[in-house]
Amino acid sequence: MASSSSSSQTDKDIPPPVTDANGSKIELRPYYGEKDLKYVHYLVYSTAFDQVPAGVRYILSSPFVLGSWLALFAIVFVFVPNQLTSFGFPNELMLGIRIAVVVASLGGGLLFFYWYVDHYIVADKVHKALANDLKDPGAYYRTDQGNFWLLTVQNQPVACIGIDMHKITVMEQDPEEPNLAGSQAIREAQWPKTAAFLASVDDTLRGLVLRSTKKKNGSKKVLFKAHKENEASIRRLAVKTNLQDHGLSTPLLKRVAFWAHSHQIEYLYAETNQLQTKLENILSKRHGYELVSTTKTGWTGYKKVWRLDVKHWMAKEIDAREQQKEKEQEEKEMDELKDYFKK
Repeated sequence: MASSSSSSQTDKDIPPPVTDANGSKIELRPYYGEKDLKYVHYLVYSTAFDQVPAGVRYILSSPFVLGSWLALFAIVFVFVPNQLTSFGFPNELMLGIRIAVVVASLGGGLLFFYWYVDHYIVADKVHKALANDLKDPGAYYRTDQGNFWLLTVQNQPVACIGIDMHKITVMEQDPEEPNLAGSQAIREAQWPKTAAFLASVDDTLRGLVLRSTKKKNGSKKVLFKAHKENEASIRRLAVKTNLQDHGLSTPLLKRVAFWAHSHQIEYLYAETNQLQTKLENILSKRHGYELVSTTKTGWTGYKKVWRLDVKHWMAKEIDAREQQKEKEQEEKEMDELKDYFKK
């Protein structure tokens, strides 16, 4: 694993483990290499796939998508019963046919949108991450060009984050084509033939999407743009799903900001997409990131770029700590006075 003096020097500044109210040990530590790889991969892909329902809701919030779906439903709702009537089917069956059309349209539509978000939006991003910088986080991040940390609870990694300050453009490496049908999980399934058939269909559809994307894009795409001398970016922030909404992103984001300040980084950047509204709120409302740009992606998606002024953030952090110390000192003095008058 590649490691630099700049990374190792700041590792000693990481705060020591603490214990929560339940006695669980919480520790922020650097990425240790191969033994941490499976945890990082799990955190990234599990949190990404948990965003699928939010992605479906976002797509359905588009007037164009919702209008097209309703228009298609209306056409089928009218066309199918009329055609069946013309073929001599009794009118008594039409109520049942219309109910079946409604159920099929709603269920089929939702399943299609779920599949689209799952395979075409989320899975595509996850595969690219695992094929590129997360193929070996130590080699990519734990160098002069960045760092990578994990947050552990009882020695189990539950969150991760990286900081990237590469000065050259990083090109994207294509992920391997899917082969779910040949996986061990399919061979050991309860109904292996059925599972293999469904997996083959899934592989075919995903492969078509992957090949069409490669053909459309032609040459390799840019994964990450080069940074200026005083800039860096946050990468791969992920918190285990069942531990989200507990403030675990705060020590990670603060760790990155402190590291950036110690390395003379003036601006920290972060990117979000339409599935990461929760992260957008965390960045903007809790940590002072400001929106720099919004770029449309695909039919309904977007990419937002956020920026943190590290010097300004550091000044506010120091002020907040000073105020906290003053408050604690005042409380201590009040307690001493109370004890004095009780005597």
